[in-house]
Amino acid sequence: MNTRSALLLTLLASIASGCTQTITPVSPAARALVGGPIVIRNQHDRVYKGLQIVSGAHDCLEVTDSSDITIETSEIGPCGGNGIVVNGSKGIRIYDSFIHPQTRSKGCCDRNDGVLLENASDVVIQGNVIAYGESNVEAPQSVSKLTVVGNFLLNPRGPFPRGQNVQAWNARNVVVRNNYTLSSRDTRRFLYPDDQEDSINFGEGSNFVAQENYVTGGHSASGCGLIADDGANDVRLIDNRVVNSGECGIGIASGATQVVKRNRVINRNPVRGAGNTAIYVWNQYKGVACGPVTVSDNVATEVRRDGTQSGFWNGGGCDPVKLAGNTWNKGAEKLLLPVRVKMPPPLIPPQPRSCVIESPYSTQTRWPACR
Repeated sequence: MNTRSALLLTLLASIASGCTQTITPVSPAARALVGGPIVIRNQHDRVYKGLQIVSGAHDCLEVTDSSDITIETSEIGPCGGNGIVVNGSKGIRIYDSFIHPQTRSKGCCDRNDGVLLENASDVVIQGNVIAYGESNVEAPQSVSKLTVVGNFLLNPRGPFPRGQNVQAWNARNVVVRNNYTLSSRDTRRFLYPDDQEDSINFGEGSNFVAQENYVTGGHSASGCGLIADDGANDVRLIDNRVVNSGECGIGIASGATQVVKRNRVINRNPVRGAGNTAIYVWNQYKGVACGPVTVSDNVATEVRRDGTQSGFWNGGGCDPVKLAGNTWNKGAEKLLLPVRVKMPPPLIPPQPRSCVIESPYSTQTRWPACR
């Protein structure tokens, strides 16, 4: 029996038994075809490449109390729990991998996320294809210095209050840049339909940046493409492109010192019974500060169900709101249509670190394929 066949048998046996393996590599670079689930505990300065991890009943991969860990060019999923869990760790890098937990639990929260971060710092998630998570990247508590860049994030499945492509709460110093987020109910193209709330959601923290993302899809009557949610301060939403994200493109729902700048938003799929506006500023939380807010140089429109347009709406409570250099409604339509020419989606994933991971969705040709 060759080595690969033996490893495959080990994988199948571990899945069937539901046992958890702990990997302690003997060298800084570990390359293996393994089963699952896997726990990396109390490890430091390690690189894990080429993993194939499947788990029928548990989280696929857990990184706990570790530092300077890199996981790359791997396939994580399907999983009975979360895809990757990072807890109590720092200096974590997740690169160029296909992560697809796929399981959907009946209740919330954080049983089936793509990547779940708790009590973690200095984390970079780059160049991955992450699909079908409860949320695809979820940072619900005590996360600092998080960078999510160049990923393709597909069809978060919820349930509410999850259902985000990226969500960071109780966090600080978060950058979400140059990602392609897609939410669709087309089961001819995708394995599972989305159940998205917001695509990119920030709350209860400070210094959040979402920049140069391509955000499309969404059907929630209370969801946005991007939102500064409850208690999110110092939020900068800059140079994003938002296409058909349902009832809201960009929302400022609370928080101090917010900037919405140079975004391009066009929504032509309004949601019945919802507000349906491209960009709004409105304090939705009692006792939470909101403002000042600067909204400048945006091009935005939402075509409502009655055919009227709403590029911008100020619901109050966030004064002062400074508006400068924006183009709304009919003027915005002229600049944004046709979408396929003026706002085409990026290749998948938009910005790998080293190579393009194999997945059913990868189209990127500017980087080599991962070996």
